[in-house]
Amino acid sequence: MKALILLLALAARPVLADVDVAFTPHPGARVPALDPYYGGPPIVLVLGYLGCVNLCGTTLTGVDLALRDTKLVPDRDYRALFVSVDPRDEKTAPQGRPGWHFVTGAASAARVAQAVGFRYRYEKESGQFAHPAGFVVLTPDGTVSRYFEGVRFDDVELKNAIVEARQGQVQSTWERLVLVCFHDPLLGRNTPAVMMAVRIAMGLLVLAAGFFAWRRLR
Repeated sequence: MKALILLLALAARPVLADVDVAFTPHPGARVPALDPYYGGPPIVLVLGYLGCVNLCGTTLTGVDLALRDTKLVPDRDYRALFVSVDPRDEKTAPQGRPGWHFVTGAASAARVAQAVGFRYRYEKESGQFAHPAGFVVLTPDGTVSRYFEGVRFDDVELKNAIVEARQGQVQSTWERLVLVCFHDPLLGRNTPAVMMAVRIAMGLLVLAAGFFAWRRLR
């Protein structure tokens, strides 16, 4: 069944406009350079930079709204962490984000970004960083558990992800492929096509099982 769903996901997956700026998922990877934040609740990790005038603010607002709607308590049920990839942010004090921990330092940020597969690029012409939108949920010991892409997120999915991360669960690659392919980044939830894909895969699985059973009987 996993192979069938994976094939469906790959077939439906849109072509990225810029393959150099995206998440390359590393489920199960251990994230370095954030050890002071480990050992407590799961971590909701956002990468970006404080000088971002468009995407980062929109993403942070989306994460904020989803976290509030979960009714979970920051620093007790989860730890919200923003890591800046911009060396210029080392002397910048973040404003207006209660409940968030901000980490600066280009060397540490580069290691974090590499570990979670956050691919970004500095553009000299604009002085801005091109980067993907979304965030990562880590287990309490800093293992990559789940990816959320886009700028708006479903609070039920996020709460479940935090609970699963607390239990040490890691989302498999094929599960993420299905969710990403049919995820609406603006509404922050999976479309009905997810259920359709699963039903098709189940049907194909039943047919394949029946065929092999018939051949064995012969």
